[in-house]
Amino acid sequence: MSEVEKIFKGLCKRFNKRNVTAERSYYFSLGEHEKWTIRITKEKCEVKKGQNDEADCFFKGPAELFLDVWNGEHQLGPADFLTGKVKSNNPMLLRDFVKAFQK
Repeated sequence: MSEVEKIFKGLCKRFNKRNVTAERSYYFSLGEHEKWTIRITKEKCEVKKGQNDEADCFFKGPAELFLDVWNGEHQLGPADFLTGKVKSNNPMLLRDFVKAFQK
């Protein structure tokens, strides 16, 4: 099991419904092989391996960068998006994603 897969499979254990303000779905495409869809509501978190074309927010970038962000070694900024290092249809919704898994 990859490090990315461990993170996604462990998300529901970290889920903090008190930090959720609206129902949302997220799609992460990390490199060639890591595709994950997460749906959060005010009550639960669902994680599925695979693509979702209907997600409210997508994040596409290298798995290594995702791991760096997740582990606190890198903070995404405008330059990451402007240079095409990562892509998202709504970077602001990514903040809601992070909040949903904070204590």
